[in-house]
Amino acid sequence: MNRIYADFNATTPLSTVAQSWMARAFEFWGNPSSSHAHGRQANEIIEESRDLIARSLGVSSFEVVFTSGGSEANTLALLGSFFLKKPQMRLLTTTVEHSSIRDTAGFLQDQGVPVDYLQVKRSGLFDLEVFERQLNEFRPTLVSVMAANNETGVLFPLKEMFGICQQRGIILHTDAVQVFGKVSPEEWNFCDLISITAHKISGPKGAGALIVRRGTPLVATHYGGAQEIKRRGGTENVVGILGFGGAASDLPTPEEINNVRILRDTFEKTLLETLSGVSLNGADVTRISNTSSIRFEGISSEVLLGALDLDSISVSAGSACSSGSISPSHVLLAMGLNKQEAKESLRFSWGKTTTREDVDTVLRAVIKHVTRIRDRKRKV
Repeated sequence: MNRIYADFNATTPLSTVAQSWMARAFEFWGNPSSSHAHGRQANEIIEESRDLIARSLGVSSFEVVFTSGGSEANTLALLGSFFLKKPQMRLLTTTVEHSSIRDTAGFLQDQGVPVDYLQVKRSGLFDLEVFERQLNEFRPTLVSVMAANNETGVLFPLKEMFGICQQRGIILHTDAVQVFGKVSPEEWNFCDLISITAHKISGPKGAGALIVRRGTPLVATHYGGAQEIKRRGGTENVVGILGFGGAASDLPTPEEINNVRILRDTFEKTLLETLSGVSLNGADVTRISNTSSIRFEGISSEVLLGALDLDSISVSAGSACSSGSISPSHVLLAMGLNKQEAKESLRFSWGKTTTREDVDTVLRAVIKHVTRIRDRKRKV
């Protein structure tokens, strides 16, 4: 049986366009920093990819700093700000960020940096008035807030946040990994620092970027060369960067994004109407088009995930970066779920290759297993 993939927020299948661009990189194997012809050829294809990525985002090519992925881009944004202004740095972030932000924030706290956290409501959002009050009281130099949550898909109000930060001269960083290719860049490309990655848009793993908008101060955290205009040292991952550029040239169209939304909505509606004890995490706020975080009351997510896996269906119990953990999701706990409720939730995330047949098959399997598991528990 062919496996059905419903975990696009963890990673996406490598597209044929990205593969073809990566194949080009093997033809130009010179070191991009070398001044001879082989080096110049490699450098030219890197810059071609940089231009494509910049155009897809609506930013300048100069502002694209290549990294090894979204986690490194997040780390560079925070540590690059820290090393720039050690004594003065103050960081404000949220309780639902990706582990790369949470762990780096913890490191900064160990270095004596004051760090404060915005608490979210049951919806997964926070109040903008609370945000503004926290800015006034805590006085951060950097705010780091994800554009969309990787587990629930909840979108944050970046335009309003940016306006509030801009009035106070505060730098705003956003982890845009989950919105790139799903939400128009006009909704988030104005932030001062922006993290993106290739493997969430059908590109390869191991390639990402931090967008450093013109005039935003930042210092390098990787040394060893003058690459990326001395903003990230080290010989470039030419194959990965080419795949990133190819993927950026083949982003989902608005029609494809809407088709995924229709499939997602159909999936949620059918489950909620067919099964009792089912609830949607982040139900009452705007979410990205492909994501459903669903709680199945009384059923361990590990049990249901395992049953679906045996049926050749791939889903997730949360973030891929923490999926090996038996701990409940920090995102769902921050939203007010207790430990048991958080451990009863699965994430379904779809992509442009998802078909209606895929969704229908997953629906039948989920309904079958939830009914079977509950019947068995009642008989015990």
